[in-house]
Amino acid sequence: MFIVAQIFGILVIISNVLAMQMEKKRQIIFMFILANLFSTINFLLLGGYSGAIICFFAILQTVINNHFEKLQKQVPHILIGIYVILSIVLGAITFQTFIDTLPIICSILYTLTIIQNKEKNIRKLSLVNIILWICYDLVCMAYTAAISDTFMAISTLIGMYRFDFKKKQS
Repeated sequence: MFIVAQIFGILVIISNVLAMQMEKKRQIIFMFILANLFSTINFLLLGGYSGAIICFFAILQTVINNHFEKLQKQVPHILIGIYVILSIVLGAITFQTFIDTLPIICSILYTLTIIQNKEKNIRKLSLVNIILWICYDLVCMAYTAAISDTFMAISTLIGMYRFDFKKKQS
């Protein structure tokens, strides 16, 4: 099971890196869904049930929000509030030390990320989220996750350069 879990971990890395290289929001969102699906499976195989729940919750948020977008409607503010409350509740269930606040913040940032209309804002919020995850990974000695998040941070910075800064200069 450990090796299978690691394969899913590699798929998470690939999905996250590719997400920040996509030009269109729907492509970025699709890659986020894949990354969270692979993360859910990865955590389940490793017995990390709280991580699996958070990742599965992220998939649900993304699918629900995508449905509203297809209908060309804004996600209701009440639903965003429910997402934030659920992020806090899910984080509180597994809370043990102060460092456990970082995943709660990251979950809330993810909620704010996927409701953005501009790809530039998705990349900015994602970068902040990733940096917080790297801090959490290092404190928890989750070095493989830190490597994955570092790749994603680098990919995000490249995507910001390619789509946000370089296009402005042209």
